[in-house]
Amino acid sequence: MPANNWIRFLRNYGPIPTNDNMYDETIQRALARLKIRPIELPAQHLAWLVDNFRSAECKSIILTGTAGDGKTYHCRRVWLELGGTIEDWNAGEKIQRIGLGDRQLIVVKDLSELRSDESKPLIEQMAWDVADPNSPRVYLMAANHGQLLEKLKTAGNDKTTTALVEVVENLLVTGHGGNSAISLDLKDLSRSAAAVMTDQVIDVVTQHPGWDGCPEDCLALREKTCPIRENRERLAGINDSGLFRRRLGNLVEASEQNGGHFTIRQVLSLVTNVILGHPEARDGLMACLEVEELVSAGIAERASPYRNVFGGNLKPSRAERTEPFRKLNLFGIGSETSNKVDNMLVYGADDPVLAETYRALVQSDQIYGETPAYRRVQQSYLEGDDPKAVARFLGLLREQRQRLFFTISDELADILGLWDLTVFRYAGLYLETIRAFADKRPLPRQVMPMLMRGLNRVFTGMLIQNQDELVLASSGSQSQSRTSPLLEEFISVARRGGEEVALLNNGAGGMELQVRLARGEDPPVVTLQLSTTRFEFLGRVAEGALPTSFSLECHEDLLAFKARLLSAVERRRALDGDERSDGIVLKFIDLNPDGRASSRSVTVRL
Repeated sequence: MPANNWIRFLRNYGPIPTNDNMYDETIQRALARLKIRPIELPAQHLAWLVDNFRSAECKSIILTGTAGDGKTYHCRRVWLELGGTIEDWNAGEKIQRIGLGDRQLIVVKDLSELRSDESKPLIEQMAWDVADPNSPRVYLMAANHGQLLEKLKTAGNDKTTTALVEVVENLLVTGHGGNSAISLDLKDLSRSAAAVMTDQVIDVVTQHPGWDGCPEDCLALREKTCPIRENRERLAGINDSGLFRRRLGNLVEASEQNGGHFTIRQVLSLVTNVILGHPEARDGLMACLEVEELVSAGIAERASPYRNVFGGNLKPSRAERTEPFRKLNLFGIGSETSNKVDNMLVYGADDPVLAETYRALVQSDQIYGETPAYRRVQQSYLEGDDPKAVARFLGLLREQRQRLFFTISDELADILGLWDLTVFRYAGLYLETIRAFADKRPLPRQVMPMLMRGLNRVFTGMLIQNQDELVLASSGSQSQSRTSPLLEEFISVARRGGEEVALLNNGAGGMELQVRLARGEDPPVVTLQLSTTRFEFLGRVAEGALPTSFSLECHEDLLAFKARLLSAVERRRALDGDERSDGIVLKFIDLNPDGRASSRSVTVRL
């Protein structure tokens, strides 16, 4: 059956113990064996690479990133686009060569696979070739971040190799080589937008022609309950206008902004697990032959794609070790909740006030929502007739919270507090702000006031309400004291006299807070990168949480930011000559009845 072969092949991309999805070569052999059309993954830089190598003035290119970012995949696609054959590519050679008119392209599949006696002469020759505009050789090299510099630095210390290493270091850090004589460029695939890539991978997998045999051959046609087909349709967005996949993209994007990079291999593993996951299946991933047995046993509902997103089909220890699930579980979805959501899940079936919402969000989903098993355990829990019902119902509540995060409509999201189902309650506002930058729209009105209240409370250690100015305070020195009663400066948020506090696009898909201290033509500028966690920290502090109760690390980061601001203010005062010889003026912070900070000056005579 065609669908069997397709799903058998798709399992290779899932989180299986053999880790067959780790190697492009393994996948290629499986394609040939099962006679499956390849999965055409998004190769975001393919056109740029091919155009470069077809150009008369082409440069050598290094593709770097972390394992699984698609470096070898890009190399193979370039090889095929330039006339190479898949048979030659799969022949096993670590280094491939193909003619480009009068030149030869040398393709290094993975620099880390080369022994030192293989990589050293190659790098030395490459160093000469990239420095020679008339060289007959150009290079396409794939290398992981760590291996790249290690291999380059151990290749040699002659003048040409040293120049190559310096250019590569500059390209990695700044994006500019700094040496026009070296014809080399570098593309870091780990900087690709994972949220966009996730959407592309979902399309590629759910729309693959391998599914064409499914309706006539599998249980789906006879029983209408095939969990594989159901999960595929839900992930594809057939019946929810793409809500599930959009919320999944939100989680991936928020994780990326927090430093949790998703490689294309991890996204493939995640998408596969969402569709095929079931805790009772072999390796936690369903195959066609297992579906009928699972449905007959009445446990098809355990294939919920909303659990599978977090690796709920895997053993806990295995999910914790598997990267995409480890990152997504940091959001705490399933464990975090709100009274509104839990009241609806527990009492909604019998409470007239909650009944309409319960019908829309729980009863409407008879496959993964209000299933017969859920209703039975819910009743046992409410009636208290089974001591074991509490533990079982709490487990089902966790699964329902996970499902609700992906299924609550946008209209109900604010009413029920969608992001209250996560650890990051301000992540929705964070993503909305990022998209406002991308779309060149005005920022949400509440963002800057919230950030200013949070910063001012961290800087002073007091619950002050100022949100139109930054209250820069100290304890008499630049120490990182928890409470700072001495005012150093009021810095206007709105541009005034050249001073300004602004929220800006950081150029890497995120945002940064920029404080500009006016004086002269080149005023000091101090910036703070706002990750998802730092944004959440400031939001929690702005609403009254103690700074160290959420994140001691964030608190220390912001105190370091304050120290940089204090240093900038001191430099500005020195340039202005604001020194007094007759005494010291101490400005104490007083809190007005409305919670706003004001200053009270005390002069100490010398």
